[in-house]
Amino acid sequence: MVLKKLFKNLTTPVTELDTERLRKFCEGRPGAVTIVDLPPRVEGTVVGEITSLRIVPRAGSPSLEATITDGTGSLVVVWTGRRKIAGVTPGKRLVVSGRGAATGPKNRLLIFNPSYELL
Repeated sequence: MVLKKLFKNLTTPVTELDTERLRKFCEGRPGAVTIVDLPPRVEGTVVGEITSLRIVPRAGSPSLEATITDGTGSLVVVWTGRRKIAGVTPGKRLVVSGRGAATGPKNRLLIFNPSYELL
């Protein structure tokens, strides 16, 4: 059993192992759903890791956009009127709550001004 697990860890790509660990971590949080299971226009809570940050000008004021993934999918959260938020950096894990809207050609979820908790 131990050799089988060791062999799997040695032969599986690192990105795949990281995705699996992140998915297991996110599924362990009570009250949270996976990003792929979060329906649009419904209030929900997800746990994930920030993969990228960018500042986007929207209607003349800056907005901070963070892409969050949980191993099953990804979503974008937008804090309007902000250039940065202390503790919100790539690689950090957080809990995000809000109402998602499907946007773009791939219907990617977008949540504006969510409530969040850094983990």
